[in-house]
Amino acid sequence: MEVDLLEKGDIDTEREPEDRQVDVLAVLFGSKARATVVRFFMLDPRRAYYQRQVEVATGLPIRAVQRELERLSEIGLLYRRSEGNRAYYQVDVQYPLFSDLRHLVLKTSTPMQRLRGALAGDEDVRQAFLNEETGEVLAVTLSGRKPIGTVPEGYRVQALSSEEFVQRLQRRDSEIGVFLSEGLDILGRRDDVIWGRIEAAGYVVRKGEGIP
Repeated sequence: MEVDLLEKGDIDTEREPEDRQVDVLAVLFGSKARATVVRFFMLDPRRAYYQRQVEVATGLPIRAVQRELERLSEIGLLYRRSEGNRAYYQVDVQYPLFSDLRHLVLKTSTPMQRLRGALAGDEDVRQAFLNEETGEVLAVTLSGRKPIGTVPEGYRVQALSSEEFVQRLQRRDSEIGVFLSEGLDILGRRDDVIWGRIEAAGYVVRKGEGIP
């Protein structure tokens, strides 16, 4: 059964202090570490991560990460798979409370986190870059259409197809260059083949907060 990650009302444009938002989940879950790990996975639930990535992205001690991954796996929210000597964890989107939990996480997230959640919830989106100064977002999508998810107030999204992005990258297009040289990578999908093209073009793109 396909699960819709772009439910109407998932993205709230009202801004709240980040500390207050984290505390809401911490109180509900009884653990700030657990709330942090749940938020991390729910923002991009289709991706799998290994322990070190979760540690880097959340800033939690590795023992806290291991403890929370074990607990969340035990209740079935995450599932674990092994590749060689490395264990990967990913959200089970068929988990009975998945939609409710993701909605709660997005409602209690910062605008930047909600932006990431909206883009990550659209399977057409491959990469996304943010110009912090202007609030402009460049989304690289398979089809070239704009992402479906509701974008928080203060951000404006433009989209390029993967093919057009690569072509403009090869031409050293100045508009693309601004996003890559001065902007932030807000999805962290650096295992995508398109990232090799970005690096080959000589760009070193900064990661947004919470990106492993």
